[in-house]
This record gives sequence, C-alpha cells and structure tokens, in this order.
Amino acid sequence: MNVFETPQPTTPQVATVVVGPASTSLPLTQIKTKTPAPGIAAGGIINMQNAESGVTLHVGERFLLNLGDRDWKVRIGDETIMRLGESTAVPQGSQGYFEALKAGTTKIYATSDPACRQATPPCMLPTLFLEIPVTVLP
Repeated sequence: MNVFETPQPTTPQVATVVVGPASTSLPLTQIKTKTPAPGIAAGGIINMQNAESGVTLHVGERFLLNLGDRDWKVRIGDETIMRLGESTAVPQGSQGYFEALKAGTTKIYATSDPACRQATPPCMLPTLFLEIPVTVLP
C-alpha cells in the first residue's frame, strides 16, 4: 500500500464453534449393516443389531440390554418412565434389565469408546452411540 491509498475497512475474522460429539464419533446406523427388525417386546433382548428398532412394553414389564463386552455408558432419558432394574443375575456383556415404571415414551442412550482410546497415542476408532426408543403402555 502506498502513502496515498485509503486504507480499506476489514471485516474481523470470526471463529465458528461447533458443539457436538467427537469428530471420530459415528451413529451406529453408519457402522452396522442395516437390517429391518421389528420392535422388541417385553422379555426380549436389545442388542447391537436391533437396538434402533426400539422397544414397546407395558407398565411392570422389562427387557435385557445386551450390547456386548465394550465399556458402555448408559443413560435413561426419563427415569420416571423407565429404570435400570435391580438384578444380580445379569449375563456377562450385558448392561442390565430395564423396567417400565409408567406409561409414556423415552429413550435410552448408550455410548462406548474403544479401549484403545486410553492408549498413548490414542487410536482413532469411532465412538459408538445409540438412541433406543422406548414406549411404555398402561
């Protein structure tokens, strides 16, 4: 720029912030083979193959969540509708029996990081996450 040029106004640079799952996270639908499955009913087992088809129960009924031996963190959307049941006889690799408490809809959320994420350097395998729709009927 020479001395006689008028300085042009500049637009300040603004950073874009994205809040969300880690960049290596993928929804389970992008990882597993899609196979249509009917919804699970009382006494059934929710596993990796049928989790996203959901579960329909009546108040007082339960199902087993068995997603495998990975370290899963499980959260219930509305704990007034569904809860993790008290049971000592839970099969290995499962996350427990879930019981329907009252009529309504909620979701069970499950996330799992691969064990190699704790290594140095950590691996870049994806985090798995599930949303399991739950409908409880009276």
